[in-house]
Amino acid sequence: MKKSKIIFGVLRLPIDFIAIMAAFLLAYRIRPLTDLIPGVQFVYAPELLPAFDEYLRFSIGATVFLIILFVFARLYSLKISERFGKTFIKIFIYVSAWLMFIIAYYFLVIHQLFFSRIALAHIWLFTIAFVSVGRWIILIIQGILYRFNIGRRRVLFVGVNKLADQCYEKLKKDKRYKVIGTLARVLESRKMDALKIIGTFEQLESIVKKYGVEEIIQAEETKSSDILGFCRSNQIAYYFIPDLLRIQRTNVELEMIQDFPLISLKQTPLEGWGAVWKRLFDFIFSSIFIVLLIPIWIIVPIVIKIESRGPAIYKSKRKYRNKIFNMYKFRSMSMDADRIKDRLRGQNESSGPLFKIKDDPRVTKFGRFLRKTSIDELPQLFNVLIGSMSLVGPRPHLPEEVDQYESHHYQVFALKPGVTGLAQISGRSDLDFEKEVKLDIYYIENWSPWLDIKIILKSIGVVFGGGGC
Repeated sequence: MKKSKIIFGVLRLPIDFIAIMAAFLLAYRIRPLTDLIPGVQFVYAPELLPAFDEYLRFSIGATVFLIILFVFARLYSLKISERFGKTFIKIFIYVSAWLMFIIAYYFLVIHQLFFSRIALAHIWLFTIAFVSVGRWIILIIQGILYRFNIGRRRVLFVGVNKLADQCYEKLKKDKRYKVIGTLARVLESRKMDALKIIGTFEQLESIVKKYGVEEIIQAEETKSSDILGFCRSNQIAYYFIPDLLRIQRTNVELEMIQDFPLISLKQTPLEGWGAVWKRLFDFIFSSIFIVLLIPIWIIVPIVIKIESRGPAIYKSKRKYRNKIFNMYKFRSMSMDADRIKDRLRGQNESSGPLFKIKDDPRVTKFGRFLRKTSIDELPQLFNVLIGSMSLVGPRPHLPEEVDQYESHHYQVFALKPGVTGLAQISGRSDLDFEKEVKLDIYYIENWSPWLDIKIILKSIGVVFGGGGC
């Protein structure tokens, strides 16, 4: 999912919170004014207005409750594509229902009808107005950015038919999308203003790279599994127009482009709010683990320095998508390990692009202990903290290993690499590369918060059992 889409989606939540709180505070501030409307005099009894700190506590609780209602109304959906008018209607309905809850709470629990019915009316009116204005401002900012091609999704069609043309007409009018064109069996010209053919099916990969395609809409039945696999390996959103493909898969989601339905086959349920949750989970728990493991950060580097010369922390170059990053580990090998690796390639016991030797002569005595207990992996918690890795995810590989990937192996790049993962707790040292990739893809397609927690707990158990992970 495009980062700008996530940012603007998440931004709605704090803006709504500020808007609702502003409505409460403004209602409290103007309640003592009895002549807001010319010719109309309101009765005001100061003793009925609660103390500000009491009112503020109530306001925060009521604001959180309304945001929860908004969640159920899908007003924070990152896939939302409805017009502002429909959003306003939802806001009106749910704020009104929320007001009824407040009245019922005071009537049934506090045994009085709110402290001021005029203040209640102001809260209702200001909340609808401020939340709506906040959403409107976000749309205006997005619209301005779209004019500069910032945040627009570059879309490529695959196939030429009436359905593709109809969908194109909808997307052409939507400033959120920039349609690159379509691929067809044969390259040929079409009438002006029609969906332009820019290549053939065989040119899919080169066209995607040339135009930086982010989303593909399949409108014609071809070798759909090949296109879907290509999209997943290259982290491209995949859609197809209903009634074209009769396949059943997990992570199916329907998205409306105005009144035109598109079905999306998501690579992972972690898209959207799942990614936000996972990043928050990573940040909090990596911070906690780093503090709890302070003795490790002191003792292990001292022992490493005593046993052999060189730094205690080893920076290993790893590749994720098209980026190289430093993965931190406690050094478990001699300083010349990289230099003598080429001499040992004939002893490689692993299939695929990985390099493994059971009794690797480059590993130091203390390094064997670090590897057996997986303590050497703990500095990766700092990678998690800064966001280059996740606590749970596919195993990060060396650039030269990634360069040997086959096309389907790139599907593991759907998620950030992890300190631990499904492959690591399933006998990492004994798995061949293809089995490891299959486990990683299973995790990607079936991710859930509970699966992350289970893998972390299992990893801790494997470490204490002395099996490494």
